[in-house]
Amino acid sequence: MHEVDHLWVGEKSNTGDAIAMRFTRPDTGTNAVVVIDGGFRETGDRLADHIENYYGTSTVDLAVCTHPDDDHIMGLFTLLERAHVKKLLIHRPKDFGYRSSDGVKSDTVEDLIALAKAQGTEVDHSSFAGVSFFGGALVIAGPTKDYYASLLAVQKALTSSTVAKFAHGTPPFFASMASKVRSLFGDPGETMTGDNGGTTPRNNSSIVMDFQLGDNRALFTGDAGAPALTRAADKLDDLGRSVANIDLFDVPHHGSRHNLTPQLLDRLIGTVTDDRRGWAVASVGKEAHDHPRAEVANAFKRRGYPVCCTRGVNLWWRSEDAPLRWDYNGAVTPLDWLDETDAGAA
Repeated sequence: MHEVDHLWVGEKSNTGDAIAMRFTRPDTGTNAVVVIDGGFRETGDRLADHIENYYGTSTVDLAVCTHPDDDHIMGLFTLLERAHVKKLLIHRPKDFGYRSSDGVKSDTVEDLIALAKAQGTEVDHSSFAGVSFFGGALVIAGPTKDYYASLLAVQKALTSSTVAKFAHGTPPFFASMASKVRSLFGDPGETMTGDNGGTTPRNNSSIVMDFQLGDNRALFTGDAGAPALTRAADKLDDLGRSVANIDLFDVPHHGSRHNLTPQLLDRLIGTVTDDRRGWAVASVGKEAHDHPRAEVANAFKRRGYPVCCTRGVNLWWRSEDAPLRWDYNGAVTPLDWLDETDAGAA
C-alpha cells in the first residue's frame, strides 16, 4: 500500500513544496509516514492536520528538508511542534565550517535542528546519496557529500546581486502576461533547448529521493537542477534502481525553465511517445499562473507525463489498496498543450 499527497502551498503567487506519504514497509510490513518539505510556516499546520485526518496518526517516521529555502523548510518548524517526528533528515552547512553570515542559510538549519532536538527528534545530517530507508523503499539519489560541499562553496562565493537574480526569478511584468498563455489543440513542438543558465547552488543541493515499492515508483526532486539531477540519475544507475519506470515525477522547482533539459528528460522518463507513461506533479501557488513554464509542461506531456498542478488543491496518488477518502472524489485535470509564444524571458 502506498499513498502520496502533494499539498497545495501558496495563497497567492507564493509557491513551495509540502509532500506527505504513507506506505507499507517491505521489510516489516508496518506503515511508515514520511514528509518531504513543509512549505511555509502556515503550511505546517495543514500538513500536521492532513497526517492526522488521513493517515490516522500524529507520528512522522521521517521528515526530510530537501534544502533550506523558506518555501521548503519553514513549515517543518510547525510540523515539529505539532507532530511526533522520529527523525529529521537535513544537510548541515555547519558541518562544513559555514556560519550564518556565509549566505548558505546555516542559521535557519541550526534553528530547525535545535527545535528538533528539543522535541526529542533524532537528527540525521550525515546521510547522502546511496543511503536507504525503510527496507530500501526510499533512497537518497543525491547529492553526494562531496557535491554538496562544492555547492556550499559556490553559493558562498556568489555576489548578493547574483543570488538575488536567481532567487527572485520571475520579473513583475510576467503577471500581466500570464493571461496570454492558453491551451492549444496539439503539440506545438519542442522548444526547450537547455536549462537557460541553470538554477542556484542551493537549489542544486536539494535532497533527491527515489521511492520504489513493488511495481510503483516516484521521484522527488526538490528544486534540483539539471547538474544535480544528472548526478542523481548516475547514482540510481549505479544502484540498479533506474530500471523501473517512474510513475510519479515531482517536477523540480515548480516547473521552472532553469532545472531541466530535453536530454535529461529523455534519460529520466523516456523520449517522445503517444502513450501515457505516468504523471507529473508541479507544486504552484493559487495564483502562480507563470508556473509551470509552458515549455516544461509540454516537454513532460510530450514524453507521456501529463502535468497536474496543486494550484489550490491537494493531489493524491495512491495504490488500489490504499484507504478510500470520501472527500477525494474529484477528477484531476492535467494541463493541456500550452501556448509557448508568450513564455517570457525569466
